[in-house]
Amino acid sequence: MDVLKHIGALFESFSSRASYFSVLIIVLGAALHYSGVNPAISPENKRIVFVVFLILTTSFALGLFIHLCYPKLRIWPPPGKSSWQFWFVWILYTVGALGVSVIGILDWGTLELNHWSLPLIGAGLLLFAVALGEWGVRTLNVHQTLGLKGALLTKGPYRVSRNPQYVAEILIYTGIILVTGSFEALIIGIIMMLWFVMAPLSEEPWLEQQFGKQYEAYRQDVPRFIGLRSFRLKKQ
Repeated sequence: MDVLKHIGALFESFSSRASYFSVLIIVLGAALHYSGVNPAISPENKRIVFVVFLILTTSFALGLFIHLCYPKLRIWPPPGKSSWQFWFVWILYTVGALGVSVIGILDWGTLELNHWSLPLIGAGLLLFAVALGEWGVRTLNVHQTLGLKGALLTKGPYRVSRNPQYVAEILIYTGIILVTGSFEALIIGIIMMLWFVMAPLSEEPWLEQQFGKQYEAYRQDVPRFIGLRSFRLKKQ
C-alpha cells in the first residue's frame, strides 16, 4: 500500500506539471532540429501517432464539454482522488500536454511560419508561462491544482487572475506552436486550449457553493483570465 501511495504521489506531482516536461521535450526537439537531426519516422507511423493523440485530446475536451451541457455528469473538478473522473482528467491531460510537443517535433515546420521572430516569441512565451504556472502551483499547492477541495487563495498570481495556471497552459501551447510551426501541433494545441477555456465554467459554481459571498466578491474584483482590474478584496 505504501508503494502504491508513493507511485500515486509521483504521478500527481508529475501530472500537475506535465506541461513543463512538454517544454523540455520542445527544447530537446529544437536542439535536434537546428542541428539538422530529424526524427526517423515514416509518414504512415507519423499519421498514426497524430490520430492517437487527436482521439485522446478530443476525448479530454469532449468530456468537459459534456459536463457543461449536463452538469450532473460531473467531470471537473473531480469528486476525489479515488474517482474515475480524477484519473480520466489527469491521464488524458498528461498525454495531451506531452503530445503537443511530440507532434510538434514530428511535424516541424508544416505551417511554413518562416519569419525569424516567431520561434523567439514562442520561446519567450514558454519561459514566461513556465514561471507563471509554477508560481501558481506553489501558491495554490499540488492538491488544489489537481482540482481537489481546499482554501480560497487570493494571493500571489491569484491577485490578478482567478486562473493563472490556465493562462500559463494556454501560453505554453501557443509557444509550442510558434516554436515548431507545426500544423498538427496547432490542431492538438487548440483542443487542449479549449479545455482550459471551458474549465472555469464548471469550476465557478463549485467554488461559489464552497465559499459563497467570499468567492462572489473575489470573482467581481479579479478577472477570470487576465485584465486590468486591481485586486481589492479585504483580507479575511
